[in-house]
Amino acid sequence: MGNYKYKLKEVIKPKDVDPALIKRLEGKYGAIKDTDFFSDNLDTYFKTSSVNPETNSITHDVIKLASFGDSLKRMSDAVKALKRLTGTDDAKNDQSIKDIARELKNVFNKYRTHLRKNYPDQYNQIKSQLEEISTTGGGAGAATFTPGTGAQYATPNAFSGKKKGKYSDGGMYTKKFGYKLVPNKIKGSGLEVKQLFEAETTDAFQKRRIAAFDEIEQQLNDVYKMLSNAKNETVQYYTDNPSSYTVIKPTDLILDYIKDIKNLLEE
Repeated sequence: MGNYKYKLKEVIKPKDVDPALIKRLEGKYGAIKDTDFFSDNLDTYFKTSSVNPETNSITHDVIKLASFGDSLKRMSDAVKALKRLTGTDDAKNDQSIKDIARELKNVFNKYRTHLRKNYPDQYNQIKSQLEEISTTGGGAGAATFTPGTGAQYATPNAFSGKKKGKYSDGGMYTKKFGYKLVPNKIKGSGLEVKQLFEAETTDAFQKRRIAAFDEIEQQLNDVYKMLSNAKNETVQYYTDNPSSYTVIKPTDLILDYIKDIKNLLEE
């Protein structure tokens, strides 16, 4: 803890922080005031230490907080990297690499479970970060879209400049980046190219949403079979290795996801 004069571009006020985290910090550092604040990634807590009655200037103690997001993300990336490695021809026949990959996955699951149980306030934030990583592919070389770069083009009117020939970007992007846009009809194929952003009727939208439940139910039926097979595999492994502490299947992680699904269905 130190006493500094600090300036930050973005801060988080106590009212915008998870109440569970506020409660935990108050138990350790005392009551949190309205003049307190946090860094935008919640790795630093600025606690009011004094207020000048003449100038109303405020001095804060700078308290570094445990930030689990970065470490968990790096471990997740390492697990994914080793998983990709075990799929290569060289690593497929290297039992040591496969054992290390399994051990790292077990450690990752153990760490993740520990954070969920002991730091639920921060874990919820971390979990959303990992889900975001997952939806964009994660890992090195993965394609991502972030506001200000690619996301603004994912709209029906993104390329609504002056038309040139069969295309609608005025040649700006095709010239600058060497891209070729898809024409309205592929010559000689008899196939019409559908627009990606055609309007969907309310009836079609609702039918699609309802049909998704049937797909989920089918996926769950597949999970039941896989769960039974995984249990049998675990029983057989422990039968063959009675002194082993190896985690065969990440049951803690699976339970976490099931609880997340139940929470989503209850909302």
